[in-house]
Parts: sequence; C-alpha cells; structure tokens
Amino acid sequence: MIMIATIFDIDGTLVESLGFDEKFFTSAVRDVLGNVHIHDDWNEYARVTHAGILLQIMEESNIQDKKSHFEEIRKRFGHMIRSYLEAGGECLPKSGAIGFMKGLEKNQEVKVGFATGGWGHTARLKLRHAGFDLKKKALFSCDDADERADIMSKCLSCLGDSIDRVIYIGDGEWDIQATNRLGWDFIGIGPRLKGRCNSWVEDFSDHDLIRYMIR
Repeated sequence: MIMIATIFDIDGTLVESLGFDEKFFTSAVRDVLGNVHIHDDWNEYARVTHAGILLQIMEESNIQDKKSHFEEIRKRFGHMIRSYLEAGGECLPKSGAIGFMKGLEKNQEVKVGFATGGWGHTARLKLRHAGFDLKKKALFSCDDADERADIMSKCLSCLGDSIDRVIYIGDGEWDIQATNRLGWDFIGIGPRLKGRCNSWVEDFSDHDLIRYMIR
C-alpha cells in the first residue's frame, strides 16, 4: 500500500479568506506600529508568513522591542478575526473542499495535514467557521516556524515515517517555491496560480484534482 501525505495551505486554498485576512493583518500592524510601510506585493518579503512578514516590517522600519510588538499584533489580529466571524462575517470553504476532505478522511492510504503561513489560533477559527473538522489532524503554522518550508516539514514529520509521496495544495507562488525546495509534488488551486504550475485546478470540484493525486 502506497501512503500519501496530503498537506493543505489554508487561506485562499481551503477557505475564501484572503479579502478580510490581509485587511485585518495590515490594520493590526498599523494599529500597533503606526503608519509603517507594508509592501503591497507579498512576494517582496523573504518569508511569506505572518511571522516572517511582520519581522521584516519591523526590521525595515527600525522598530525596537520586537518581541513585545509581535505578541501585541498577533493578539490584536486574532481579536479582529474572531470579532468578524462572531458578527456573521463571511468565511466560506473553497467550492468542493468539505466533500473532498471527507473523502480523504475515509481513505486509509492518505494522511491529511494543514501547514499555513498564518497564525495557528486564527487558522483554527477560520477552518471551524467554514465547516471543517479539525479532530485528529495535524495543523502547523507560523507559530511553529517563520519560514513556510519549515512549517510544511514539521507538519509532514507529525504525520509519521511511512510516507511514500507528499502532495502540497496551495494558492500562492510562495507555495510553489516551498514545495520545490522540499521536493514535494504540488497542486495549485484558484485564480492566482492559473497558468503558473503544471498541476492546477480551479477548486476542489474540478475532476482533474483526483487525476493529479493518483498519477
């Protein structure tokens, strides 16, 4: 039996959260640090995770006492996300994602994990709000490392040793870069990666997704 580890990014991949997530992150940073410069293009950052981006923002802005500011921004961002969701804010699952995930859960040849560049507390809030079951699933975030490939590696390690193939599903160019570095298979999802990777689907209802996974 061939064991496959399928590891998912979260924002823009499993949940449609990019619109409010980036807005609240920027607001939390500026609420605490003032009118610091934040690059519009996340590709301008060396480590495209909330922790990596925040540390670079503070370095570029010569911010002192990084640890205290970091924790304040992390906490403020979490409060914003929670308040948004509790007020009825929209955080929908990617089309077909819930059913696809349930199918994987029944497959004894697949182990599932989450590896996100966001923080863990907000990742769990968004996934639960969107209807995902997090029981018995490994979830690693920028609380565990500020480099995306390191987060992904830690997630894989948690899934066990008897893995024959690793597939990462994500929606950003930084996801492609991280999987190339790790030597994993990659499936791109959503509009940002259309035409930018060999294996791509619009969403989880795309029949090509299974074909990419079993080849």
